[in-house]
Amino acid sequence: MKKSLLLIAAIVISVFAANAQQKSYENVTKLDKEMSGNCVSIDVVASLKDAQNVMEKLLKSNRLDGKSSGKKLTYEKIVFPEISTDYINMFVTFEPKSKSKTNPVTKVNVFVQKGISTTFESSNTDGNLILNLRNFLDTKYSQAIHDNDVTLKIASQTKDIKKTQNEINKLESQMKKRTKDISTYEKNIEKAKNDIEKLKKDIEDQKQLIEKQNAALKEIK
Repeated sequence: MKKSLLLIAAIVISVFAANAQQKSYENVTKLDKEMSGNCVSIDVVASLKDAQNVMEKLLKSNRLDGKSSGKKLTYEKIVFPEISTDYINMFVTFEPKSKSKTNPVTKVNVFVQKGISTTFESSNTDGNLILNLRNFLDTKYSQAIHDNDVTLKIASQTKDIKKTQNEINKLESQMKKRTKDISTYEKNIEKAKNDIEKLKKDIEDQKQLIEKQNAALKEIK
């Protein structure tokens, strides 16, 4: 019961965390050691590994296959209608902002180049694209992060419940064995009592026999 309540509480807290998730924002940051540019960033409550896995799975569900290299995902010459009907190059980088075990935060940066341009788009160059990108991050990606968090919490709680159930089963098995042992001990004690009573009777019978034999000897004398 306690484990179930903890599981429900974890999910409720996760829902509030998802609702409280920070919104995306335009930013200028490094794509790699050699290049910086305009991008759209969002801070998500997830470990860097989870934030990257969720993004990769989400984009793959949109039939987008990219390359993963370290903390960067690369998608070249793709059409992603969620953002733009033009061919684009998209780069996604991940930076750890907080490595807290309970509430890790990862900064996710999305850089987009349109067509043959080598310039990264901003609201000044393509407002609609940036609006669509922000909407994608604020809704679908944030929801996917939330869903993943709930799934992880459920898996963790399920593992704890299974562990507790195994402990209960072990204790019940031990209790059953001890109950059986107690029953055996009680039977042995009862048998010992009967044996003692029988021995006492035998001793009494032997005493009476000795007395009779002594009496018979006296009569002979």
